[in-house]
Amino acid sequence: MFGVTPSNNRENYFMKKNSINLIALLLISSFIYSCSDDSDDSVTSTTDLGIAASADADMGSSNSYSNQVDIQVYYWNMPGDASTYGSLRDAIAYLDANHDGLTDVFMATGEYLLDGEVDCILALNDGNGGFYNSRSEFNDDMPPATHARKTIAGDFNNDGLTDLFVFDHGYDANPYPGSYCKLIIQDSAGSFSWSRMSEKGFFHGGAAADIDNDGDLDIFVGGHDPFFYINDGNANFTATTDRFDNSIDKVFTAELIDVDEDGYIDLLVGAHEQDGDGTSIYWGRSTGSYTKADRTILTAYTSYGTVLDFDAADFDNDGDRDLVVNRTGGGSSNFYVGSIIQLLENEGNRAFTDATSQIDVPGGSEIAWFPWLRVQDIDDDGDIDIFPDDLGDNFKLVNDGSGNFTKEAIYNY
Repeated sequence: MFGVTPSNNRENYFMKKNSINLIALLLISSFIYSCSDDSDDSVTSTTDLGIAASADADMGSSNSYSNQVDIQVYYWNMPGDASTYGSLRDAIAYLDANHDGLTDVFMATGEYLLDGEVDCILALNDGNGGFYNSRSEFNDDMPPATHARKTIAGDFNNDGLTDLFVFDHGYDANPYPGSYCKLIIQDSAGSFSWSRMSEKGFFHGGAAADIDNDGDLDIFVGGHDPFFYINDGNANFTATTDRFDNSIDKVFTAELIDVDEDGYIDLLVGAHEQDGDGTSIYWGRSTGSYTKADRTILTAYTSYGTVLDFDAADFDNDGDRDLVVNRTGGGSSNFYVGSIIQLLENEGNRAFTDATSQIDVPGGSEIAWFPWLRVQDIDDDGDIDIFPDDLGDNFKLVNDGSGNFTKEAIYNY
């Protein structure tokens, strides 16, 4: 969190006072400073890059990549004895790892409250609906994780090959010692190496996109102390907090999407609304940074204030991008219990109306929470549907073309 810096006007005012009044006023000012709330209007300095809009700002972003995967692969079968894997299975990404024309699955894992690390897995597609474990693509040196939350895919060094990035927050209880994100580079076709990033912390999620329109993917890292990794184009990343102001504090999920399609990447952030964390869109602009002055706070959802994921698509075919927010319970009695898929209709001018009632069964306490949403035309009828990316769920929300959704099973077993 960032502190509040007294203005020069106040300092000049103090200098004009006699010594007794100066001491008194400084003491009062010090007390106000120490009690100030970081949620006020003061901000840290942000960069101003003066960048031009991009004709396709979303190109190559982790969000756009994830929604281009073959739909059938989202419901892959874990190979072999699943008991040999870590129990945490949320951090999944998709790529053709061995370049055979089939989509494979990378899964960063871990164990809840484990003081140690578990090897991630690469499950290769056999072309017949099955998957098998392979380590040869990593030369038997698999990247590990303690408590991986998310894996994203993208070409981070601009060589035309898909790379991966793992967000790992480490031991999920006091004293929250943190962990390291892992950067996985595909050095040549079908051959991967990995490294730990330098920063250690509670890294709960994030996303990648070209926020400064310089031709490479940057990474937003969420958690207790969020920051950006700025890319030099060769997957050399510099951690910085000068791309956003202090209104962005705790972030447990994030996406980078050009929601308003103005050529600048927008930053969507969420955490725990029950703790006062506003679920927000920070609008991208020519400065390449994000501030409270260019923010839209999205409609909260009572009892489901824990935000898990965002996505955007033109669900009602009116020419703009609507939002969908994946939520779970946020109260003391239902924390991470149940699931609600919230639909927000884009009204233009960066305003949204809650249209969750257009989903016939948006969720509820009887539906287990799941981490990731996908938005694709799952039934090939020309409109965008919504469905979960989770090994245990078997439902889709089928769009009628006007943004009204009916819940149906994906597979009829």
